[in-house]
Parts: sequence; structure tokens; C-alpha cells
Amino acid sequence: MLLHKTLILDVIPSDMRRPVAEENLEELLELIRTVGGIVVEKIIQRRGHPSAKTFLGSGKIEEAADFAKQEKIDLIIVNGELKPNQYVHLGKLFPEMKVWDRVDLILNIFEKHAGSPEAKLQIKAARLHHDIPKIYARQSTTLFERSGAGIGTRGAGEKGIEEEKRHIRRLIKSTERKLESMLKQQGHQRSSRKNHNFPMIVCVGYTNAGKSCLMKCLTKKDVVVRDALFVTLETRIGKFWLPEQKREVLLADTIGFLRDLPPKLISSFLATLREAQEADLILHIIDGSDPRCLEKIIVVNGILEKLNCQGIPQILVFNKMDRIPASLKDICFLPLREYPDHKSVCISALKKTGIDDLKKVISEVLPL
Repeated sequence: MLLHKTLILDVIPSDMRRPVAEENLEELLELIRTVGGIVVEKIIQRRGHPSAKTFLGSGKIEEAADFAKQEKIDLIIVNGELKPNQYVHLGKLFPEMKVWDRVDLILNIFEKHAGSPEAKLQIKAARLHHDIPKIYARQSTTLFERSGAGIGTRGAGEKGIEEEKRHIRRLIKSTERKLESMLKQQGHQRSSRKNHNFPMIVCVGYTNAGKSCLMKCLTKKDVVVRDALFVTLETRIGKFWLPEQKREVLLADTIGFLRDLPPKLISSFLATLREAQEADLILHIIDGSDPRCLEKIIVVNGILEKLNCQGIPQILVFNKMDRIPASLKDICFLPLREYPDHKSVCISALKKTGIDDLKKVISEVLPL
């Protein structure tokens, strides 16, 4: 794997302490490691809001540019979502370096892990929607630098820009048509499963909570299981037997959720998330060993709410219990004070412990 020397740029509120800011960057650091980056430095500025032009203020961004040049940085990561004109100005300040915001970082991880045509098409749609404004912004700054004709005529540079814009719009329409066709086909498949009376259970959860590991444990389906973010990008469906109900049920794995996952990425992955919208039961997989698990439960439930999944029965499945000392296991149930109406169970999908208990709870909750 090619490793990228990475510089992080971040803006925090004036009253936030540095240790808190560092803690908030932990997830970003994990994303950077997933894409193959080595963080050399983090430049964090306290200010009311990011600079509309360069994200960091003028003095701080010059300091960052000098540091990046001196340390031969390959990749600039901005902890936020950049506006098109900010890309243009940062591109000039960091020549010959990649400048990514948080969405670029996630998209590059998606592209790294995409295996199926379904996942690749969804990523292409998300990438186009994210990149188009940047392309337009770059074009607007170079329009008058290109050769063109006199006043009142359209120069060759302007004609080239219009042709490129038309090409981009055609590409977006073509991609969206293919995605729409895919959604219809998957809709027919869901209807067929319902007609055959197969209940659908869907795994959701924060990225790297262990959904794929549980999928493999329950269904024996050969799925990729790695301790990394966003390994699963497409829908995978398998079957397993519920002894208490004496029938087979379907289990679907979905893309992992993430804090501040932009709406454009959620909408691009509707083909994968539609399974959650039409599920009979949701297994909310939680990394029980994560000290910030309550925070992440809230994030996942927020996204489920955006997908209109509030009325679907949900079981909280605390996974990775093998990583927790017995004396601390009670801490895992603290989130249940916030969700007293939810059934819950503790398991280790990796060690295959608690799986029978999980099946019993599923049988109690899943409608016959």
C-alpha cells in the first residue's frame, strides 16, 4: 500500500479545549489510516467559523502551506465539507498536493472497497455529485485565462467549458438512470421474497461494529470480515434457521453508518439502504467495547429516522463482548437507560458466543 504523508486542517470553537478537539479527530484519523495515510501533523485553529476562502485564517493557512512544503506532504485533509471556491484557493496554496475534505476521504475509502457493480455505480453517482461544483468553480476561475474571441462572441475557452458541462450532465443522468433501474430490479426481488413469506432481518450499525462478522456467523455466507471501516458497501443477503419459530429467515448486511454522513452519500446508497426501510426487524449492531458507543447509537438512530425506519422493531446487539473484562461488562448496558423499550443481547460474533441467545430474542420480537 502506498502511504501518504498527511496534514490535517481543522477549525474548532473558541471555547473548545485542545484535548477535546484531539479526541474528536480520532474518527478522522481512523478514516485516514484506512485509506493509507500517515498523519504527520494536525493544525487546529480556534475561530468562530471557517474562512470562506481558505478554511483556516490567512496567517494560519500560510503556516500550514509552509509546513506542507517543508515536510513534503502528499495529502491535505480538511475536517469538514469544503465549498467549491475553497477547493480552488487551497489548490493554489498546496500545489502538487491532494486536497480532500471529509467527503472526499470517505469516497476514496468507498472506491477502495467497492467490489460489485452495484457498489461501484453508487459510488460513481456520489462522486459526480460531490465533484461537479468543484469542477465548475475551477472553470470559473480559469475562464478569462483561456484564449477567446472579442467582445460579443463566444471564445474557444468558453465553448470548451460548455461542452464539458454538457458532458458532465449527461454522465450524471446516465448514472442515475442505471441506479433507478437497479432500484426497480431490487424492488422486484424484495416483492418476490415477500411473496414466498421470507421475513427480512437487516443488520445496521456504525461502521466497523461487526455486522459482516455476525452475518458470516449466522448465515455461514462467505463475506469479507476485516477490522477496517466501510468494508461492506453493497447489500449481501443470506439465510439462517430460527429454531423457536421453526423457519428460515433472511438476513441482510448494509453499509456502515458514520457521524455527519452527508445527505448526498446517504441518497446515493439508497439501493443498499432500501433493505432497511422495508425490513421486518432491524438488528442494531453496536461495538460494546467502544467507550463512545452511546454516541454512535444516537448517530445510527438519527440516520434510521431520516430513512423513515422508526416504526420497525429493533434489537440492540452489543457485539465484541470478548474484548471487555467481565468486571466492566455492566457498563455496556448503560445505553439501555436511554432505550428502555428495546430488547437487547450481548454477543461476540467472532467467538460465536451469545448467538443462541440472539436467536431467542429475534424469535420473541420478529412477527410470526
